[in-house]
Amino acid sequence: MANGQPSAQPTTESVLASLAAAADAARQAYMTALQANPGADLSQLYAKEMAAARVWSDAEVKALGPDPAVAVAQTSLDAATQVIRNELSTIKNISSWVTLLDNLVTLATKVASFFP
Repeated sequence: MANGQPSAQPTTESVLASLAAAADAARQAYMTALQANPGADLSQLYAKEMAAARVWSDAEVKALGPDPAVAVAQTSLDAATQVIRNELSTIKNISSWVTLLDNLVTLATKVASFFP
């Protein structure tokens, strides 16, 4: 890893795995918020969860482009996914979840853009 940049071009499988992990983390966040806030309006969280799943699903049918920037984007997505997994037991505020999932979907969309 030179200059904090991943040195190897990621494979299609590794990037799809990152997108799948992000979609799973979004699902876990939605389910955690649902348990912590019964009866609350979680429509924004549900929409973010569905968006993350859609990004992953859409990328599955495409091939990864050769852009080396995908490695940096994948690293950022993996970090955002890990933040959500780490925060599952602590965040009770729905707006905090919406912000985290919005960031996750934005990063997932960026990563998916490398699948032309």
